[in-house]
Amino acid sequence: MEIIKYEVKQGDTLELIAEKHHITIKTLVDFHNSHSSVTQQFYGNQLPLHIKTIILPFTTKEEQKNNSGIIIDYDQRATYRCEQLNVTRIEEDVKSYSQLKKEYKVKYNLPKRLIDVELCDFFYEFNPPALSRVFDFVSEVDYIRNSCVVKMNELGRFSKIINKDKLKEKWERFKSDKLNDIEFIKIIKQTKPQEYHKLISEGDFQFSDAYDDEKDYNRDLFYLTVLDKYLYYSDDKLEREQYNYQSQLFPDVVVPMEVRYDILQKEGDSVTVRKVWETIESEDLLEKVSQGYEKYHRPLIKYKFSNYKLDMRNLFTYNLKTKLLEKAELSIIENIENNIKSECIFNLRRI
Repeated sequence: MEIIKYEVKQGDTLELIAEKHHITIKTLVDFHNSHSSVTQQFYGNQLPLHIKTIILPFTTKEEQKNNSGIIIDYDQRATYRCEQLNVTRIEEDVKSYSQLKKEYKVKYNLPKRLIDVELCDFFYEFNPPALSRVFDFVSEVDYIRNSCVVKMNELGRFSKIINKDKLKEKWERFKSDKLNDIEFIKIIKQTKPQEYHKLISEGDFQFSDAYDDEKDYNRDLFYLTVLDKYLYYSDDKLEREQYNYQSQLFPDVVVPMEVRYDILQKEGDSVTVRKVWETIESEDLLEKVSQGYEKYHRPLIKYKFSNYKLDMRNLFTYNLKTKLLEKAELSIIENIENNIKSECIFNLRRI
């Protein structure tokens, strides 16, 4: 591959250099480090004072284009930090928890219904700690998955990934360059080769055209929060709608819900909205949930199925003129009363 030796100028940052060359910061850092001596490498996402030359991959204008055939101009930019806490309780005792922290850079072209997303940082902590080893792999896949250009539908929500070919290329490079250096991968490759091959097969499928990206991204809390009707509708047009929630307790169950928007405060260009999801109850849903409990949880908990409840609430503040989200809080509590409960708290803020 051809390279570029970029001479660092006063005022340069890794973000500016990456944007100028139409690559992500992660691609810049990984490529430079793989072509540099130890003393000239980056450790983190800051530009060290002693590094005067950065080695970059050479890309043509054609290579910089996404699948829409154009180089996109973006008129809005934002950086978001997100924190997510997940807790699972059995009979009120905490059985597992995870804490995830992420930083995203987002660029918007609202007239063309496009946003460009880059995951820049990802930190995680798990209990039991053994799950962290799995996430050493999952986080790398997340970096690939979240270097995407999203096409939105008329409601401002996810429609499709328009640079899927680029994501597939990154996945293939990851498999050949970094995958087998991950400790978790080394272990299962040696001890459970069938699981290893299944994992790779699932990754290949995830980055294929046959994969259901809409289902995947719509249940990602970052996209669920950032992509919404406020991007294209005035605050008095945020009307009720239907939403299907993928249960966290029962992987085979999709919960139909009705969503309402309540305007809580308007001050200048700032609007604060409360978004409430209400479960549409039915005998069919109750039967599916009951069967899911019997299959996945009763063998461990022993107690019989009781009442099912799902509560989802979102509080978010955005700017009427720029349509940029300023902050958001999302809570999801799903439980079988007295038996098992899944709690998720998600916070987002613009920095």
